Amino acid sequence: MAGLSRRAVNRLGKVNDRQLAAEESVPVAVIRNQRRARGIPPAIRGNWTPQNTALLGTMPDAQLAAKLGITANAVFSRRVRLGIKPFGPSSAQKRHRWTKRELGWLGKLSDSEIARRLQLDQSTVATRRVALGIAAVQKGRTARVWTKSELAMLGKLTDSEIARRMKISRRKVSAKRLALGIPNPVAVTQAKRWNEKTLALLGTKPDEVIAKRLKLSPASVANKRRQLGIAAPGR
Repeated sequence: MAGLSRRAVNRLGKVNDRQLAAEESVPVAVIRNQRRARGIPPAIRGNWTPQNTALLGTMPDAQLAAKLGITANAVFSRRVRLGIKPFGPSSAQKRHRWTKRELGWLGKLSDSEIARRLQLDQSTVATRRVALGIAAVQKGRTARVWTKSELAMLGKLTDSEIARRMKISRRKVSAKRLALGIPNPVAVTQAKRWNEKTLALLGTKPDEVIAKRLKLSPASVANKRRQLGIAAPGR
């Protein structure tokens, strides 16, 4: 493979492959192959830099959205996709008493709109709605009612598998699981994989080898290694 400067290597996965290729005056395929060879996932589109991603769950979605200049729904969707639990209810949310008028909005207005009106986190609204057995509103239509057997799959199968079986988007499955307070099974499995013994493997062998041994994706291993500041072997 064509060589890259140290600066370019350090920017792999941090900027778009096409942008980096233009900066280095090399084909996009060179950047893509170099990144994949190191087990580095592609750069995330939009405002989701590693620094911004680290803020997920540390404050209400609406507050983070205002900070990043994006919609609360975008923050909510990103957090759900990554299996990150919502920020604990603020004292204002704990004190909030739902009026009859506000409860009447549930299922008629979107959770994000109700959250905006009441200055609450979207997950707080969703939790209240689900507790009352009220279906969500999506683009003017009422969402499907989940059966007991479908609800029983949450937390036991991956969101992707449930979405495939139900023929709906993974995002809808993730949102339903989150509203019910059910942990992400993938995150739980990965958390169990990482202990003192398995963490000690990071950096001693290629990410692909460790991933195969732990039954994880190479990207998961690479992300964990980078989070701990551990260099890839041979670098």
